[in-house]
Amino acid sequence: MSEGTIILYGIPAYGHIHANLHLAGSLAAAGFRVIYYATEPFRPVIEANGCVYRPYSFRSDPPDLSDGKRILKLYRLLLQYTVEMLPGLMEDARRDTPCAVIFDSLALWGRIVGRLLHVPVFSFYSIAAIGPGGAGLWCYVSGFAGGFLRYAGELPRAFALRRVLWKVGVRELGLLSVLMGTGDYNLMGYARRFQPGGARFGKSYYFLGPLAVYRTAVEENDFTCPAGPLVYVSLGTIFNENRKLFREIVRQFGAGGQESDFPYRVVIAGTMGMTETEPLPENIIMRPFVKQAEIMERAALFVTAGGMNSIHEALYYRVPCLLVPGQGEQRVNAMRFETLGFGRILRNVSALRREAEQAMRLRRSWREPLREELLAVHMEEALTLFRGSRRDAG
Repeated sequence: MSEGTIILYGIPAYGHIHANLHLAGSLAAAGFRVIYYATEPFRPVIEANGCVYRPYSFRSDPPDLSDGKRILKLYRLLLQYTVEMLPGLMEDARRDTPCAVIFDSLALWGRIVGRLLHVPVFSFYSIAAIGPGGAGLWCYVSGFAGGFLRYAGELPRAFALRRVLWKVGVRELGLLSVLMGTGDYNLMGYARRFQPGGARFGKSYYFLGPLAVYRTAVEENDFTCPAGPLVYVSLGTIFNENRKLFREIVRQFGAGGQESDFPYRVVIAGTMGMTETEPLPENIIMRPFVKQAEIMERAALFVTAGGMNSIHEALYYRVPCLLVPGQGEQRVNAMRFETLGFGRILRNVSALRREAEQAMRLRRSWREPLREELLAVHMEEALTLFRGSRRDAG
């Protein structure tokens, strides 16, 4: 017997979708029909996790999450996508008659659909939140303040879009309300201990743990993972250009380089902004995408920008991190991970090898009970919430 229909409005970016797929798949396995909105590249992994894929109909280009560095532009774009898609999404949702709506905390249109349908609304956070009383706000201010006003020209367009939404009864359209959307329930894809100011988050916030670690994956490697210990380098799928770091990896980690006694193979995911014809030392493999879990099982160190899913996957496989954050949210994660003792932030790229070796030594002293606490998943609590929401909607 079906438990009812849940609509999940995702953000079409790997970090966001991978964060909530285990939740979506668990709801599907529990008997709910889960309709998951995304874009075509994500159809295989959504369907592999037991959900019904449904495409967004963006009139503009789909979201470019590199705009996450340009907060005011991102704010305007989220309002614009909402104005464009809301009529069609509402028509579909009325036909689907969901018992609940889940929306990525950036997917404003999902929050509005749920509110207009008068069903329980669940926000899902794949990023650290700014919570009640501004908890966690200082971390984001330090990460984003530098270029904030550069995009002040976006504000007149944003205000015009807000007026369109006001006419259909939509409120809560301030900057923080759009970029950190909250629902009746707020589901956090990480542990409370990881959230800056986590103790101040109230009863509507449910810290489910790092769900991305437990999703069903569909990607495969097109190479044989090299034997022996290795260093894995991935700056993610969005903010991943760092030519200076790449050159230092070749110089300090590469066979035949300036420090050619480096005893590890190196696997790099992505191009880091370099051309595919860039010559590589024989101990370095570079691919556009890799099956991260397979590489992480063999890694002695993970050089990462600090994306939420990646650092938790490193924690799962007991791999210390050398953190190279590229934008504000990654800086929040990196600072927290360093404070907890599972990684260190790279401060001098010219001393990459020395800092990498210092990061690897963290494995000797980190606290295993804390690692287990950070990895714990509380899925039954989430399922209880959704079963209760079905009764509320009925």
